[in-house]
Amino acid sequence: MSPLLLLIALVAGLLALLPVWRLHQAGWPARTLLTAWVVYWVAIFVGMRFPGPFRLLLPVLFVAYVAPFVAGPERLARVVRKRGPEPGVIIDVTPRPAPALPEPPRTASPDAPEAPDEPDEPEGDQ
Repeated sequence: MSPLLLLIALVAGLLALLPVWRLHQAGWPARTLLTAWVVYWVAIFVGMRFPGPFRLLLPVLFVAYVAPFVAGPERLARVVRKRGPEPGVIIDVTPRPAPALPEPPRTASPDAPEAPDEPDEPEGDQ
């Protein structure tokens, strides 16, 4: 292979890494990232090697190259995952009691009214 062809292949591969990195930031799976990198690399390589015939497909390549940077990560993730949104993270923000405080009593006092076991529900068809 000629050094010029190797240089073109190297530059095309490095240019193809930019949108693939953005897709990686959006959480795409590794197999899809590899496929996207190969498709970008081939398109850029062919576009740099044969610019005349490739001139008609250049706008399509440009839109495909710029799309990962324009769309947000959540939009890109929706393209790959067809399921519903993932459940959010639950963070427990309840303050912990100080270690020096005594444990609160667990028994009910004799003068406190007893809570009913079941709530009263109105009877009837509803």
